[in-house]
Amino acid sequence: MKIRWLLPFSILFPLLSTSLSGQTKRALIFAIGNYPDDSGWVAISSARDDSLVQKALRDQQFTDIRVVRDKGATIAGIKNALNDLVNRSAVGDVVVIHFSSHGEQVEDLDGNKPDGLEESIVSYEAKQPPYGTEPTREEVLKLRQGYFLDNVFGTYVDKLRAKLGKNGDVAIFLDLCYAGTGTRGTARVRGGKAPLVSRGFYSRKHAITADNKQVLTLLNESNMASYVVIGAARANESDNETYDDTRHSIGPLSYAITKVFANLEPGMTYRTLFAKIQSVMNSKLPDQHPVLSGNGQDRTLFGGSFIAQKPYILIDKIKGNDLTLAGGKFAGLDIGAKIAVYPAGTNSPMGIKPLTTGTVTKAELYTAGVHLDSDPGLKEAALGWVFITQQAFKTEMLNVSIANNIATVSRGKEPASAFSPNELLRLQKALKSLPSVKLSDRPDINIARGKNNSVDSIIISSTGAAFDTIANASKDTARLKNKIKTYIRYCFLKDLNVNDPDADLEVKLLPVVNGNPDTNYVHLSDTSFTAGDKMVIWVNNKSGKNLYVNILDMQPDGIINAILPNNSARIFADDLLVPAGASFAFTKYVITLAPPCGKEIFKIFASTDRIDLESIANSNGAGRRGNLKPFERLVQQSFNSRSTTDQNIGTADGSSYNLYFDIKPKQ
Repeated sequence: MKIRWLLPFSILFPLLSTSLSGQTKRALIFAIGNYPDDSGWVAISSARDDSLVQKALRDQQFTDIRVVRDKGATIAGIKNALNDLVNRSAVGDVVVIHFSSHGEQVEDLDGNKPDGLEESIVSYEAKQPPYGTEPTREEVLKLRQGYFLDNVFGTYVDKLRAKLGKNGDVAIFLDLCYAGTGTRGTARVRGGKAPLVSRGFYSRKHAITADNKQVLTLLNESNMASYVVIGAARANESDNETYDDTRHSIGPLSYAITKVFANLEPGMTYRTLFAKIQSVMNSKLPDQHPVLSGNGQDRTLFGGSFIAQKPYILIDKIKGNDLTLAGGKFAGLDIGAKIAVYPAGTNSPMGIKPLTTGTVTKAELYTAGVHLDSDPGLKEAALGWVFITQQAFKTEMLNVSIANNIATVSRGKEPASAFSPNELLRLQKALKSLPSVKLSDRPDINIARGKNNSVDSIIISSTGAAFDTIANASKDTARLKNKIKTYIRYCFLKDLNVNDPDADLEVKLLPVVNGNPDTNYVHLSDTSFTAGDKMVIWVNNKSGKNLYVNILDMQPDGIINAILPNNSARIFADDLLVPAGASFAFTKYVITLAPPCGKEIFKIFASTDRIDLESIANSNGAGRRGNLKPFERLVQQSFNSRSTTDQNIGTADGSSYNLYFDIKPKQ
């Protein structure tokens, strides 16, 4: 949902970041997931969103949390809850409003929206018109009474901001979608319906004229709380449900909140919070784009009043010297990783003796088994927290299927788009020779024969997108194996996320306009550019330590390029030290974005040690021998064709994360 009613005034007044000791942290959660059978809206997992978001807020000492669920979330119920929130709030309070529901675009009957559509929240009483019908204008007018429109929501937020005053904070999270154009896969969608419009809508012009132009009253915001809005998807996108760490369905924004709130850092701003949420969501749903708006983006989170928490893992089960953890390979807890157990509630393990230590002996994506060196003396799992002392990373087995090897024979002939039995045997033999690959009917990638014997493709199962093509996979099996190794390396590096709060480095791309970097992009969340755009890299060291930065470019087709350091641009590893608290742009190194188009990833490495990944990337792992730093060893190992890496990395070495952006074709 684009909460646009306040955006024109977002730069008129300076913001204060004073934290008031007497402030109260309040939250209002709307969880609408079980819609009536005749509504036309399918059930979604809002109840799970509610429980996990509540826990995340309580951990941040939110003491006044109210929840409005399902039947209570009619239009009247939503308005009453918002009025009650305004009435009980006080000057200087911090307020979070969270919606988990469906989202919809409805026809703007006042004629003051350029596209003729208004964004809305789907209340419990909202109904869709009967399938296949085109409602009249009068029917749309009646139906839209069950949709909570964004401009109506805005009036309540204005009242709340005025009540809180200039030292208050408002953060709004919207885990819903905006009637996007469709999705891939089978995940439940939080909206995704066609806009609610009357017959003939698409043949009419929707232009704002002098007669229907909306008149906005300029607000005096000097005594109003700042605000931010974080939405789960762009205005033209669907919000797809994902899975939490226990494989239960959950809204992706709600999931990201629970992960990021557990690892808040001193001095974090709402913009930084969004960047971390964006990273978590991109790891789950790379084709979905969360959005950030509002005038409080650079304000310190919760007015500066939040709990700085070092990353920890929850204990799921405990029995003597054995633990099961609610975190696995995705968190760097592969076999061989080292952990330490502390009492629950420990903010930082620094300088504190652990209850015991242990080693990971069994690992799945989201769970891990640990054998402890001694009994920690915990009577319940909830009484202990686990901190990682040494992460371990291994490449995953890649499940591969030959997509059309079950084609039926028609009139004694194999269909033209299917592999022949002999071709199938050659492919199976080639795939079985790779120690990292397993033939499976639940594949990560599919090898698909091109139609009418055209080029064959490697298809990513989760998205349906083509990773790469091969002229004839069954004949050129050597090339096929190399491309699969490339995909394994790509996945390993993409999923390599090391979180060291003491190595907090922010990286952004700034467009070059008239020969100069556009510094406005430092304050924007837009990550969509066009092929041919010229960019420079901007870095901001937000930690208290000097950090070295390295950047690898990961193209959609699996090619990995070194960005920083870059000897051809005469930017060497020694030049990449970013002093503590410093920010600057590499203005002499101008990057021109080029195809292939799609989602690009800059893999950012920040380390207290000097690192040099350029020769490793440019030589496909052959470069840089000798005493390599942990990050260098991890990247080099990703080029190895063995089934697993053997490399562990200490958690204090540095951080690695993904910077996602889109490259669109030039019009």
